[in-house]
Amino acid sequence: DVNPVDPGPGSKGSLSIGIRGAADDERIEGSHLLLAIGTVPNSDLLNLEATGIEVGSRGFVPVNDRCETAVDGIWALGDVTGGPPFTHTSYDDFRIIRNNLLEGGGGSKSDRIVPYTLFTDPQLGRVGMSEEEAKREGRPHRVAKLPMTRVARAIETDEARGFMKALVDPGTKEILGAAILGIDAGEVITVIQTAMMGGLPWTALRDAVFSHPTVSESLNNLFMTLDA
Repeated sequence: DVNPVDPGPGSKGSLSIGIRGAADDERIEGSHLLLAIGTVPNSDLLNLEATGIEVGSRGFVPVNDRCETAVDGIWALGDVTGGPPFTHTSYDDFRIIRNNLLEGGGGSKSDRIVPYTLFTDPQLGRVGMSEEEAKREGRPHRVAKLPMTRVARAIETDEARGFMKALVDPGTKEILGAAILGIDAGEVITVIQTAMMGGLPWTALRDAVFSHPTVSESLNNLFMTLDA
């Protein structure tokens, strides 16, 4: 439940949110409430009936890994296809279609690694598989975790909130995924994504020489926790 809170004379209004948990109930007070409940594709404006393309139950246009629809010669890209709704994935869809139409083919979504960053305070960066996904798929994995209080750059800038977390395959040493909540998380997650794209083992980031003091330098420390 959400209730307005009287902050007293001369102050702006605020909200009090009641959270009902399995064990205890609690209340959180804040100035604003943001509701994010998803998006609806505007495929109904595309006159798809004239093309023979049938949308799915949620209104998205089905495409294959080459961004082709079920109708020969018609391609679709971006949010209307129901993929990750990010600007960078829409641009990559364009790259795939350009490659297939103008550059001899071969463009595909099948092997791309898609990151995302929430520009909250602090930032949240994610790429690859989560721990829950690894468990669900029965994938062998180990977890490296480092609090931002052990990141030199975060301490120096007084931004030591959050943590870094990475998932690796103990047999192949493959980096399966990562999540970072903290300062410059989007930049650091890109370093991990690049390593994943190049097929580097996690030991390469553990032993890499990064500039000091940067947040990316803390990847040494993050992957060193796997040596324990």
